[in-house]
Amino acid sequence: MPGEFPISRGGPPRLLIVDDSPTALRFLQAIFQDDYDVVTASDGVEGLAKVHHTRPDVIISDSVMPGLDGFALLGKIRENPATNKIPVIILTAEDPRHAPPREESDPQPDALLLKSANPEPLMAEVARVLKSRLKRG
Repeated sequence: MPGEFPISRGGPPRLLIVDDSPTALRFLQAIFQDDYDVVTASDGVEGLAKVHHTRPDVIISDSVMPGLDGFALLGKIRENPATNKIPVIILTAEDPRHAPPREESDPQPDALLLKSANPEPLMAEVARVLKSRLKRG
């Protein structure tokens, strides 16, 4: 069914991490690998293909990447009925409070977080969006 969440497949939730930095990918994978089925992609184009092939429960994407950046990836995910319910968290190197405002008509991420060496806020946000998605069914 379009938009259906694959979390009911059993096993840990599947997390797709999209970042063009190999260091960031390794760091994020290490944070989540014990509790999630982690899939990685090194750019937005690969990330979009993996969204369709792996049906993640949550997506974490870097905001700035060559080619398809995190916001363009978000747009592609939101325009497709089969993927538009997947929570997307975008990480940015700039403080989101000081980022230029996005148009209201632009797709909005479920969370926009500052990249940090402290994984706690991101871990809490992943848990929050998963819990929220499960409540909505």
